[in-house]
Amino acid sequence: MNAIPVLHAYKESPNDFYLLRVGYGGLMGAISNITPDGFAPAAFHSFPSTLEIDGISGDYGSGFFGYAINTASFMVNHEVYGWLAMGGNISKSGGWITMDLTTAARSRVFIAPEGLEVSLEAGKIKRVSYHPESGELRVVLDAKNDYTPDAFLDLKLNGVSPGEKYLLSKFSKNTRGLYEIPLKKKERTLIIKKQILR
Repeated sequence: MNAIPVLHAYKESPNDFYLLRVGYGGLMGAISNITPDGFAPAAFHSFPSTLEIDGISGDYGSGFFGYAINTASFMVNHEVYGWLAMGGNISKSGGWITMDLTTAARSRVFIAPEGLEVSLEAGKIKRVSYHPESGELRVVLDAKNDYTPDAFLDLKLNGVSPGEKYLLSKFSKNTRGLYEIPLKKKERTLIIKKQILR
């Protein structure tokens, strides 16, 4: 649960890599101590004299709830390590930085250099490609299924770069302000472009 405000603070200050390390580590802690038989203990005790899981479930439920509502992937350009992905596998080709998502929900991606969060209320993101020079994004969505014929997408800027906005053309917003995207029988690629406001 403590990871929620830490990752929120990181989105407001995406140059503070320490916040991302602490927040993402805390987020993943909720699923790192599930035993092979499915038991979810409150914690793993790493004291040298103990080195074993807690025998009771404790507050695991609230911790997992924190993971479920806060899970996201992060694309970061670190000044020492270069391009990094938290919650995905990253690659670089032809000026594009591509991240294949590996989180459980695959519903939220934060592009740190732009201060942009791409999130889905329905549907799943398979892959995100980002072009640092143009700021353009290519978002690949999973194919539709019986329960998800449409995706509902939101774009949020954290205000770090005032005078910019992102638009998804060819799709309209519904009454909740979300882009409504009919899914196909195969993956669908969306083009999201940056605009400089004058």
